[in-house]
Amino acid sequence: MDEISEKRLALCHPLLREKVEAAATLCEAQGVYIRVVSGLRTYEEQDQLFFSCHHSDGTRDFTKPWKTNARGGWSNHNFGMAVDVAPSMHGKDVPFNPDWDVVHPAFQIMIRELKSQGLVWGGDWKQRDDDHFQLADVEVTPTTENRILFAKGGLPAVWASYRDDLSRMPRTEMA
Repeated sequence: MDEISEKRLALCHPLLREKVEAAATLCEAQGVYIRVVSGLRTYEEQDQLFFSCHHSDGTRDFTKPWKTNARGGWSNHNFGMAVDVAPSMHGKDVPFNPDWDVVHPAFQIMIRELKSQGLVWGGDWKQRDDDHFQLADVEVTPTTENRILFAKGGLPAVWASYRDDLSRMPRTEMA
């Protein structure tokens, strides 16, 4: 993985990092290079995305491209449990040129390998989010408990609340 992805992943839940890194290795073996284009977001960053495609009253602005339906505190990105990822067919030493075409073979390889690590793909949802992947044992939408724990103790408190569930998740083994 490239340095940009590593920096973004460093702020995410350790199990998510492990799974994305394992998938990246599998993708690279097939000539596909992936980049984490978004990882952990603050509530403010999430609200900026939300209001970039919604009116101030929260209704959808169909004159602008869709980016998210989640306000700050309502996305697993806010808790380091989700990433947005894009593939490229270029090598590591050339500028990254993301391919957003979900039917492209590189995108399909990326989806397959990230899902093989047990991650949930947003492209399987009713409101598709094709570049979104998150841990499987977290709710699709963060809970009130997540927000309360975050307010009291930040990411460590939220992550600790999932410790038992996530520790039962299968670990990847890289050959």
